[in-house]
Amino acid sequence: MAIELLDHQTIIDYLGAQAGKLRSVDGAAGLASASSNIKQPPVAFVVPLNDRASANATGTMVTRQNNTTRFAVIVAVQNLRDPRGDRARDDLRILRQDIMALLHGWTPNEAFDPIQYSGGRMLKLTNQVLWWQDEFSTSHIIRSI
Repeated sequence: MAIELLDHQTIIDYLGAQAGKLRSVDGAAGLASASSNIKQPPVAFVVPLNDRASANATGTMVTRQNNTTRFAVIVAVQNLRDPRGDRARDDLRILRQDIMALLHGWTPNEAFDPIQYSGGRMLKLTNQVLWWQDEFSTSHIIRSI
């Protein structure tokens, strides 16, 4: 049985190498420490959200399912002394466009379908940082042999 799940490090490495305006790209562990003490924005974090598999499509002893994997890219941009976040909003828009241009339609490897954008939302606005989460998905077939 060969089952392959999405390696989020592939996405972290890809964004880190391509998104020049970001100071760093990290995973969920980095987000945990940065949320309380972010040092140098703008930064991004790739965080797994969930997997959702369809029912078995074969009805035989072989199992074949479509698995959709969702992940988030959480971006933090600097927001200094701007209660409305106007400057941070402009910086965020540019970063989000860059990240979407890189991820939308990209395939992490040949087993996965092209990545799709699923939506986004503001997480938090403080006197220092604007946090935003964009969600993406990709799918692939998992099967028993």
